[in-house]
Amino acid sequence: MHEYHTLEDFRQYWKVQLKVLEPDFALLPTELLVKIFQYLSVADRSAASFSCWRWYDASKYLGFAQKKCLHLFGIEFDDFKAPVADLLLSRHFFPVIKLTRVKLNSVSKFWPEFGPFIREITFEKCMIWRERIISVFKHMPNLRTARFVECDLLRDDLFKKWKYFDNGLVNIYFPSIRHLSLTKNNVSQLQLNVLVDMMPDLTEVDFSNCFGNIGAAQKAKMLNCILTFIQQRQNYLKNINLSGVAVDDLFLRGIVRARGLRLEVLCFTYLEKMPRKEPAIIDLLRNQTRIRILDLSQSTGITDYCIDQIVGHMSELTVLKLSGCCGVSDYGVLQIFKLRKVEGLDLSSCRFSMRAIVDGAAYSNKTIMKDLYLELLNPLDDECIIKIALNFRNLTLLNLGGSASCMTDCALQHLFLYLTNLLHLNLERSTKITDAGFTGIDLPQKTFAIWDIEETFSIDRLKKLRILKVSGCYKITDFSLRYAFRFMELKELSISRCPQISKPGIEKLVTSCPALEFLDLSECPNINDYCVELIAMHLKRLSTLKLTNCVLVTEVGLGFLSQHCQNLKYLYVRGCFKLPSDIMERLSNITTLRQVYKS
Repeated sequence: MHEYHTLEDFRQYWKVQLKVLEPDFALLPTELLVKIFQYLSVADRSAASFSCWRWYDASKYLGFAQKKCLHLFGIEFDDFKAPVADLLLSRHFFPVIKLTRVKLNSVSKFWPEFGPFIREITFEKCMIWRERIISVFKHMPNLRTARFVECDLLRDDLFKKWKYFDNGLVNIYFPSIRHLSLTKNNVSQLQLNVLVDMMPDLTEVDFSNCFGNIGAAQKAKMLNCILTFIQQRQNYLKNINLSGVAVDDLFLRGIVRARGLRLEVLCFTYLEKMPRKEPAIIDLLRNQTRIRILDLSQSTGITDYCIDQIVGHMSELTVLKLSGCCGVSDYGVLQIFKLRKVEGLDLSSCRFSMRAIVDGAAYSNKTIMKDLYLELLNPLDDECIIKIALNFRNLTLLNLGGSASCMTDCALQHLFLYLTNLLHLNLERSTKITDAGFTGIDLPQKTFAIWDIEETFSIDRLKKLRILKVSGCYKITDFSLRYAFRFMELKELSISRCPQISKPGIEKLVTSCPALEFLDLSECPNINDYCVELIAMHLKRLSTLKLTNCVLVTEVGLGFLSQHCQNLKYLYVRGCFKLPSDIMERLSNITTLRQVYKS
């Protein structure tokens, strides 16, 4: 038996023994580490990889690497300049690449070396023509997704003058590509035909928000061109996205005639008044019985009769978006809740009474609903919100933003009591809620009371929260930030237009929410240089900071950002009139900085 001569000997002995018994997490099997890392976000996984070599190796697992995106912003794609020169020395591959405002050169060693590993590429606001597309895509035999976002510099003359044999190219087809996106482009008929002809095996096409700046006649020609493409590929297409593109009954009639079309995802905007005789919209909704995701947002022509067809014929529907569909009444909303497999529902900006939600929630599939959007719905009241909390306890996303008169402290307390699985909560412009609702302190009436047991609830009960938006909730003070905002995994916080937020609240916030990557403090008049210093020193992962109209911020605050905030990508300082004009120069040592939005 061990002998102890002094109390200190006793303490030292057991200190050594306990240290031996402590688990060494660095020695966990790689397979177990990978399994644990699957529950982490990309940022958390990246931070954990710096702990030790074993964790670093686990973080490079193939499944994780495929979820990372290499984003190059505002550079010239030159093999002899950073960052391309540095990438050529890398041993890692990049399955997902995004190029924003990048000038592509005619020749680069990057594409032959890394092209075989690329599965998804996005060009955003880049100058692209057919020669460049072919010269890049020919090195990507495994490319599955190609996106062109706001590439309005696609020029017809550069598409016309390509000679197929000048560079020894005979086959200009890319059969591996399944998804093509032309979001926010004003492409011409020639450009569209050239692109789709090079991709013969497309199953998904995205033309969302296109043709915004062209005349009615040109738009009609482009819709006819898209319709011809859909009819030609009807046996292969599974996903068609025309969100933000107003289509008429004639266009939909053409889609109905494509008998081989078996869509799983369909998005379009229907603004016309439904014809009385043989409306194509009804035939379309009846025929496409395999649809899982249906987005009819901003479609003022959608009525309760259309909802009846959706409920009656689309039994596999999992996501339904009806934002802005003002033609849907209480009856239509009531029918929607009969869909048994719907996990995501968007009823924002619709016109119905709160009774439709209360009655519909009573007999809906309560366990499967995950995402619920009810933004800008003023008819909602306490009864309705409490009913939502009681019936949809598995919600991971709840958007009640803009419903200024509906959210009270009482309703908020019920959200905290029942919806503990929430990852995303939007309460923007809810002007009635106060510190008492967020903290559960000094409530005039207890949320839960039975016999002599009374209990209230704080927002920090939502342990899984990743995104929280409370902008415009102007009654929030530092009290809430000090006693309720404790989220170790919160990534995004929007708390703009809250005039009572000041230094004491920020002091507690930066230590209670250390994982923040996005912080919006716009139009908070008490935010000053000291607050900026606290943010820069403690929020090491911060990539986006919004300080719009924070008039107390000066060049001293910029110094703190330059010194401590080394992961910052986007900075918003419009209306900060005390800042100097050479902001970019003062922040030049932040290598990650992409854009400063200033007045």
